[in-house]
Amino acid sequence: MLKKDRKERLGQKMDVDEILEHPWFSDIDISSVLKKSLPAPFVPIIKGKKDLSNFDSEILNRGLVESILPQEKIKII
Repeated sequence: MLKKDRKERLGQKMDVDEILEHPWFSDIDISSVLKKSLPAPFVPIIKGKKDLSNFDSEILNRGLVESILPQEKIKII
């Protein structure tokens, strides 16, 4: 998939079928995936809406950055 010439990339000849036939997917039941009936390999335990215990502490210790600007700081061009 990382080939510079996209004609050489996986999936260019037979679309998604070529990708799904790759050995990496050999142990995955694709029909179950498409039906959304394959159980998740990992289901985290969540203690509540604000439970962050499944996140890496390194990420949590970075501090929060406001992602939504207050209305008065938004300038429309």
